[in-house]
Amino acid sequence: MADAAQPNLYSLPVSPPNFDKVGKFYMAFCMTWTFLLFVGMGFLILNRKSPILKVRGLPLSLTAILFLHAYWILAQITYPVGMTLPVVVAYDVQYFFMGIWFPLGVAMFHASNTRFLYVARLQKRYARSPSGRRKKQGCNGAKTSWHCRLRNLDYPTRVLIYIGLAMIVQVLLTVLMWLASSKYHPSFGVMGTALHPGTIAEQMLELSRGWEWWPTALWQVIWAWIVAPIMIWRAWGIHDTLGWRFQTICCCIANLHATPMWLISTYVPAFAPMNQYFAPSEWIHLSVMFFEVFAVFVPCWLVIRQRSLRERAAKSNAKWETTSQTTMRASGSAEWRSAPALEKGLTVEYMDKELGDRLFTMSALDHVLSSNPGPLQEFSAFRDFSGENVAFLTRVSSWKGMWTAAPDEDTLRDLFTRALVIYTDLVSPRDAAFPINLSSADLKHLEGIFERPARILCGEVRVDPATPFSAGSSPGGTRKGSNSSSDDEYFELGELAGRVQYAGEISEAFDISVFDRAHTHVKYLVLTNTWPKFVTEIQSQRRSGETQRSHSTGHSRSTVASRMSSLCVLFCKLEAS
Repeated sequence: MADAAQPNLYSLPVSPPNFDKVGKFYMAFCMTWTFLLFVGMGFLILNRKSPILKVRGLPLSLTAILFLHAYWILAQITYPVGMTLPVVVAYDVQYFFMGIWFPLGVAMFHASNTRFLYVARLQKRYARSPSGRRKKQGCNGAKTSWHCRLRNLDYPTRVLIYIGLAMIVQVLLTVLMWLASSKYHPSFGVMGTALHPGTIAEQMLELSRGWEWWPTALWQVIWAWIVAPIMIWRAWGIHDTLGWRFQTICCCIANLHATPMWLISTYVPAFAPMNQYFAPSEWIHLSVMFFEVFAVFVPCWLVIRQRSLRERAAKSNAKWETTSQTTMRASGSAEWRSAPALEKGLTVEYMDKELGDRLFTMSALDHVLSSNPGPLQEFSAFRDFSGENVAFLTRVSSWKGMWTAAPDEDTLRDLFTRALVIYTDLVSPRDAAFPINLSSADLKHLEGIFERPARILCGEVRVDPATPFSAGSSPGGTRKGSNSSSDDEYFELGELAGRVQYAGEISEAFDISVFDRAHTHVKYLVLTNTWPKFVTEIQSQRRSGETQRSHSTGHSRSTVASRMSSLCVLFCKLEAS
């Protein structure tokens, strides 16, 4: 009779909320952290057009954070209000959140991290060629083979497909195991899967253990101990100025402890006293908090720092520009023109911090763009992930150099074709892999001149300007038009420039100044974003490697800093004079 009177786990009455000191701490901490997180996410959304954030792909990253944070909130309120639900229902909620919701959030988060590697790989082509073009890769027979179709998709789309397929398997395993295990529903299930006789505490512990939890544990091990180390290894050699590498590596490292500590605290009896206040799943949620720090708060700080650097560059340009132009004109004497650049710089400590801001001028940027833009192009592609901006400046300048005073019909059509290539490679949100950041008015102006010819020649490619790397939006994806009925017929317009000419109607608004507004806007973006970082990098490398470079010969292999040093010497000497 005593056994019959013992409470049954399935009929255990619910308890009132537990608002002791620990419960109050969890509630206060949960609300405070959530408020700060939402403030940070709101700040990122408001500044989503910042170069640091635009390339990151905020929608996928923030969606993953919301998924993970929802599960984090559930864990924080478990101690104070968890027992207000029936015990089995509470464990059912935890089981499905940890088996489906949390793996989906982790998968989306790591998918957003892989974007870093994808962007870094694509930007390399701007360092190899200012055109930024690449041969379309894939395989033939896409109409008949699903494998070829998959290979022809862009990288982010393939990643999302793989994650989607894995999540289907995860959902099926989670649901099937829940249906098979009768300890979550004693009325049905596979024989032998019911709870073993014991005390209420022992049965509650058994609910949180068992083979039903292994699919989610395996999923976490795959992401934390297989995918994450691979990402760390691939990202280690990428040294960007956006803090993206730092964010990716830190997020991967922060998740390494989660699954082992969750399993240890669940199965090792010595953790039982601690588990009363710090549940085993809290080890996982600790990594979620690190995700949020590195994916939300660190980018917020980077945006603020970039804003400060941009303001510093703008003020320096306004302060020194007039003086710089006057000095450079006055310094064009015969002896300066005849003296070698390195000889002129031997007496100038041009890397001193005091002279740093004097390089943050439009004249300095123009000097580099006209003399030797290669190192700046490499820096913007490899380090700043903004290679399209410098490529646009150099290609427009080269294009304008082809104009004559009164071009004939044939020359005008050749110039229009080359301008159309610039538009499709670097401006068009439909065609460019990295469209330059223009105002809506400037973009509409260029679209009014080039969009219809681009669609006639290139077909109908659709890219969302806000998320140019989202699924189905990659250049080289599905094209609709007379020139793109199959992958075999796909071509880059730039491959034909110089050999063929556009024969259609040319807008009357087309002239040598067609890109001027966009050129001015992009140059100012480079001046206030990429250029200060480039100058600072040159100064840092120059100071740290002064002795080594003093013994190098002119025939040694150049780095970005050494190849730019002569130009910076010349310009700084002109400034100092």
